[in-house]
Amino acid sequence: MEDNSRTISLKLKVAIAILALVMPVTGALSGWYYGVFIAESNYPYLVALLCLVLGVALDVVCYYDRLFTFVFYKMPIPGILFVIAYEAASFFYGRWVSLGFAFAGLAIGVFFDYVLLAPKPFYMARKRLLVVVYIFLSIIMLGVMSGVPVSNFFLGILAGNYFSLRYAGAVLGRDRLHKNLYTMTIFATVVLLVSELLFAWLVWQDSVNIIDYLNSLLGIAFTRQSLLWLMVILGVVSVVVQFVLTFTTGMILYRYRSHKKIYSTT
Repeated sequence: MEDNSRTISLKLKVAIAILALVMPVTGALSGWYYGVFIAESNYPYLVALLCLVLGVALDVVCYYDRLFTFVFYKMPIPGILFVIAYEAASFFYGRWVSLGFAFAGLAIGVFFDYVLLAPKPFYMARKRLLVVVYIFLSIIMLGVMSGVPVSNFFLGILAGNYFSLRYAGAVLGRDRLHKNLYTMTIFATVVLLVSELLFAWLVWQDSVNIIDYLNSLLGIAFTRQSLLWLMVILGVVSVVVQFVLTFTTGMILYRYRSHKKIYSTT
């Protein structure tokens, strides 16, 4: 007879399944927005499809602990040095020489990983470092999306996943655990809020041109007042979604990983 205590509850299974849909949906929305408004592509739905696939890939990355560690702990330094070396060399040399410099930067990054990161567990990293990394990634996301924070929901999910990996094996009281999760969630939400306020200020400075663009694109008679209300409504909804998504991701995956850790040794 099966031991029910070792079986993940149906409620948790449903929650995990729904959570797994968030990454692809967010990716598809981000891709569609990027294709239509930023790249002005003739095939925005193809861009959305590619970003949906990216969302599925991130689901897989989050599911496997070692893969998550490799992608978000081992890859960033080599990847950044690869891009920086290539872009810097391209000002002076051709493509092939620049690629040589890029791979040299990649090798240096791998060396830094071995020296700086190898002795330090990813899930015990200092919170100051995590704060810097999160803000850095948030700025990159906003830059790619021209200030629209929809893709920042990815970061909330990744932060919740990291929380579950960091604390699933730790011995913490329930109050302290919830306090840590609330602190992380509030931080992610504040980062999004500050980003939105900055973006809203930039939009407001160029409101005349943006209103003309929206009028021609949507065929709706926008005014400065309606633009302001649109920014406020979208901003509030985004903040609420970021908070709920980050907190829920952390709690659901914490319960799932805690269950796995308890019974993986029995």
